[in-house]
Amino acid sequence: MKKTFLFLLIINLFTSCEDVVDVDLDSEPPRLVVDALIRVDTSEELTEANIRVSLSSPFFGEIQPAEIQSMQIQNEENGSFVPYEPVPGEPGLFRPFPTTVSPVIDNKILTSFLLNPEPIYIFSITYQDELYLARTSFVPTTPIDSIVQGEETLFDEDDTEVIISFTDQPDREDFYVFDFDFGEFLAVEDTFFEGQDFEFSYFYEGDDFPLESGQEVTISILGADEAFYTYMEQLIIQSDLTDNGPFQVPVSTVRGNILNAEGIDNINIFDNVGRPNSFALGYFAIVQEFENTIVIE
Repeated sequence: MKKTFLFLLIINLFTSCEDVVDVDLDSEPPRLVVDALIRVDTSEELTEANIRVSLSSPFFGEIQPAEIQSMQIQNEENGSFVPYEPVPGEPGLFRPFPTTVSPVIDNKILTSFLLNPEPIYIFSITYQDELYLARTSFVPTTPIDSIVQGEETLFDEDDTEVIISFTDQPDREDFYVFDFDFGEFLAVEDTFFEGQDFEFSYFYEGDDFPLESGQEVTISILGADEAFYTYMEQLIIQSDLTDNGPFQVPVSTVRGNILNAEGIDNINIFDNVGRPNSFALGYFAIVQEFENTIVIE
């Protein structure tokens, strides 16, 4: 009799867990999403500068490529510009294309065109007859001195430690973004180690990134100004909370530097205080990159 009662109690508990709960997810109209991070290897003559454009989607929705009308990067100082065209067979991906005056060869931009340190590069994109603009400058960085594999773990015995060291430039406020492959990023500022050698550990958690012996991992250091550093820091926090990579659309809208320019009467002020919610997701940045590869033991 006791066994029968216990069996019925267990059935009742499980059936009570089958109630359907409707979750009301906040949604908004699709927003333009632009991945315009241009990484520059200053030792190369040409720089691949493809830009991906898509539309934001609600939860569980499929990300859709955006059909745009025009796109270009312009040097504000001398007026030279790089127009963009769709990449065949790659919906939502755009590449530089050559004209008689544009600094483009083989659908890549001449690196020398991108190396001006002043804030004079203007990115423009037209979507649904509306103009979006962003401004940036080339941001240099410092190379990685060394990358070695460590022996420590963080949470699990399958974690993999890599130890990165680099030398911060003296007499300059620097910000860094590290790309650890697999969509993993870290934003760092030099407040506490300005002008010094700096070393830190990064852990690939075994549950998420079970690295195997002999596997190559590419790690990059990217230059960043304070605005791009802040943007990446917010993206990383959101991606940690939602299990999305930092270049996926997070739950909370993280605002970048690409705004809707319709109705702006002075591009030099470059804000849209009267339309605070009219902007695209994503960021336009031109940054120096140093890339290193480590083989996991």
